[in-house]
Amino acid sequence: MSPIITGLLLAVALSVFVMTMAGRTGVLLAMKGENRLDNIPFRAMQLLRFGLGQKRMVDPEEFTPGLMHIFIYAAFMVLAVRTLMLFAMGFSTTALTVLTDLSDPFWVDQPLLLGLYKVYLVVKDVVATLALLGVGYFVFFRAKVKPDRVTPSWEAYLILGFIGALMVTEFLFGGSHMVAQDGGFVWWEPTTSVFGLAMMALGPTAAHVLGLAGFWIHLTIILAFLNFLPLGKHFHIITGLPNVFFQRTHANGKLGTPNLEKEEFGTATVKDLTWKQGLDLYSCTECGRCQTHCPTYITGKPLTHKGVNQDLKHWIWDHERWVEEGYGPNGVKEALPEIIGSALKAETVWACTSCGWCETACPVFIENIPRLIDMRRYQVQVKAEFPPEIQRVFEGIERQGNPWGLGQDRRDEWAEDLALPTWGDGGGPYEYLFFVGCAGSYDDKQKKVSRALVKILREAGVSFATLSKQEVCNGESARRMGNEYLYQTMAKTNVETWNGLGVKAVITQCPHCFNTIKNEYPEFGGDYRVINHTQLINDLLNEKRIRLSQVMNSKLTYHDPCYLGRHNGVYDAPREVLKAIPGLEVVEMQRSKREGFCCGAGGGRMWMEEHIGTRINHNRVNEVALTLQHATDASTPYPDATDKKKPGQVGDYKEKGGTGVVAVACPFCSTMLKDAVNDTGREENIQVKDITELVADAMETRRSPATVSPSATVSPKPE
Repeated sequence: MSPIITGLLLAVALSVFVMTMAGRTGVLLAMKGENRLDNIPFRAMQLLRFGLGQKRMVDPEEFTPGLMHIFIYAAFMVLAVRTLMLFAMGFSTTALTVLTDLSDPFWVDQPLLLGLYKVYLVVKDVVATLALLGVGYFVFFRAKVKPDRVTPSWEAYLILGFIGALMVTEFLFGGSHMVAQDGGFVWWEPTTSVFGLAMMALGPTAAHVLGLAGFWIHLTIILAFLNFLPLGKHFHIITGLPNVFFQRTHANGKLGTPNLEKEEFGTATVKDLTWKQGLDLYSCTECGRCQTHCPTYITGKPLTHKGVNQDLKHWIWDHERWVEEGYGPNGVKEALPEIIGSALKAETVWACTSCGWCETACPVFIENIPRLIDMRRYQVQVKAEFPPEIQRVFEGIERQGNPWGLGQDRRDEWAEDLALPTWGDGGGPYEYLFFVGCAGSYDDKQKKVSRALVKILREAGVSFATLSKQEVCNGESARRMGNEYLYQTMAKTNVETWNGLGVKAVITQCPHCFNTIKNEYPEFGGDYRVINHTQLINDLLNEKRIRLSQVMNSKLTYHDPCYLGRHNGVYDAPREVLKAIPGLEVVEMQRSKREGFCCGAGGGRMWMEEHIGTRINHNRVNEVALTLQHATDASTPYPDATDKKKPGQVGDYKEKGGTGVVAVACPFCSTMLKDAVNDTGREENIQVKDITELVADAMETRRSPATVSPSATVSPKPE
């Protein structure tokens, strides 16, 4: 052992590490502030579950790679203590003797401590062995399996080599001491004992040399590894746990609300990112899980969230002094360039459907969507640069209260013959405001859904009223397309109106309305009990307030709306409703529930042209057709939509497929899937139906259609 060499290694390595980290940390400190210290108990629990517990690593779609990663992660956590021991041995011969010879007098009078140390040693040996298994798996995974989500990288092989070498050198060092002590196999160091028995055949001198080499190589790799971490994707080893702790505490579907009076108009340069958004970039592991069901990536759009993270991160790292101190590449002070045009392309920022898959899949809770929406806000509110087709959407919402720009006086035409009560007309009191929504009021197909929902509400005796011509758009599309000013105007108008009328609870038939009113309106004083129509219908069925008796002999698959499912966790209620309809054979698509595939309309994409790659809705309808075909004939080959090498193979499916129904619970999904059915020539095979229409058709009608008593109530049950 050599205290001088050990000290020199530590001094050099730690000095270099501190200098590197100073630059990385300085950039974060130069970014915008953000409070991420609220709700500490929740954050601590999430850290235990998803950080230390690695819960997301073993999600079903990536179970085996996730398990192997946990093996390596566990070895790092356990061997961190061993590393401290090794450095102590480097400085002290006494420490070396005590920690390698369990017959040393130090242990004689401390049997309890000796017992605990033996337990640690056996755990250390087991996790180190499993880590070697993990290293072998990932070498094979990258070299032979070559999954589409994984980018080829020499860095990955270097790190795997580092990890494997750390485990082997640990065993060589321990084995050499077993040879020196003439020891045999011991239960508390099983793998080390195997190495020791093998090294005995080499003789004590060779074993000693191997052990000594193992010791110094181990320490050198540890310090080299430490300095390599801030230079590449393995920076997440340092930043991942803090990133999990500092995750948002509110619903995934909720966007932050900038203060427009303080001119918070969005993200222009990297200094407009918050420190948490910077930490997100540092924490990206490049695992590619965000790509596996990403609609933009699978259909060839110029956006992968992994790619965005890497482009931004490396631009920042290449310009640290510029970000931190304002000195540009030429050494003179100058303004930072805008992100769009320097680090990212405009089409990348506008491609996102905000479906939320990337954030659901990310093991370190990177928040991609808010960052992109902030960039859109700047493009719209400051630069006035955005896809030209959404100008009419902004004008329609601003002038007529709906994105189509149709006359406000036509808002209640869908219900002219229904004699619906209007909130504030002197009737009531009413339990629920039925927020019909723009699609439910103006879109011909969705009008049928609105009428079907009224039929169900009346049959169940639910007390409700609409706003009739007073209803206006909630502003969701405007917000996600970057027009924050227009969104806030609509939100404040609605909240002021509803609060003035005494509204306490709201029924929606659109997941986008549901998410906005439920999660985002409270920031404007609109704290309502919000229930989606699928939740409501499920509750009415469970309470036997409606009965379904009409038999529907058909095969059906259900398409999960992103803003109902992933963003708000409503998966079961729609399925329970469908299973209650007599005669329906409900079959699941491979990409369903948390892995559901977007229709392509979210994030304001409903109103934008899709110029690049294949159409997202076509990919989804191809899967619908395949699912229905497979349900009819199980022998029909079914390309695996979750294939690890080429996800989304269903996009290549050109046949008509099976016959049946695809059920939806969102007007945007309904429009996109119906268009795709027509585009692919499947009109005679596949029907697109909202769950509400199916229930209304199957429902027994026992009650008079007259307005019901205002005393009837129903409350959503949590999923």
